[in-house]
Amino acid sequence: MTRVSFDESFSMYQLSELIEGMPSKRKVKELLQTFPCSRNSDLQDFLHNKALTFEKHLRSRTYLYIDNETKEVSAYFTISIATLHTDDISSEVIKMLDGYQENTKSIPCFLIGQLGKSDHYKNKKIGAFILEDSIEIIDNLHNAVGGRFILLDAININEVISFYEDSLFFPIETSNTESIKMIRPYFEELE
Repeated sequence: MTRVSFDESFSMYQLSELIEGMPSKRKVKELLQTFPCSRNSDLQDFLHNKALTFEKHLRSRTYLYIDNETKEVSAYFTISIATLHTDDISSEVIKMLDGYQENTKSIPCFLIGQLGKSDHYKNKKIGAFILEDSIEIIDNLHNAVGGRFILLDAININEVISFYEDSLFFPIETSNTESIKMIRPYFEELE
C-alpha cells in the first residue's frame, strides 16, 4: 500500500507492510523510535512500545508517513474496529448512535485510536491530510461492511476539538477530563 501522500516529500506505509519488507524486527523498531512527540507522550509511547504488538495481534492497523529525505516517521495514525461502551452517555445519544435502541450497553464502531505528527513537523499544517487519509480508509471499510460512526478521543482543548469539528466530528459527551469522545456519523443526526 505504499503511496506518495499529500506532499511528495512523504510516503505512507502500512506498518505490516514494513514489517514484511524490512530485514529485521530491530530495524522496524529503530524506525518507530524516530518519532518524537513531546506534546503528547501517549502518541509517542504507542508508536514506540505498542504499535508492533497491536499490528501482530491484529488489534489495529498503523499507517506511517515517512519523510522521503530523512527516512524518519513524520506522522502516523492507527485505526481499528472498536466498541463504544455507553455507561456515561445519555439514552438519547445512545439511540442516535445505535439507530434503534436506547438501552444498549455497547455499540460497534470504527476507531481512530491514534493520530499525530512528530515534533519535527509541528509547524507543518498536515493534520487535516492525515485525518483525511484515515477517514478514506475507514470509508472504504464502511462501504464494504456497514457501520454507523467513527469514534475518536480528542484532547479536550478547544483548538483540537475545533480541528475535528471541521471534519464533521462532534462531541457525544461533555467532560472536564483530559479527553472527550467525538464521533463522525454515517447517518443523519436527526433520524
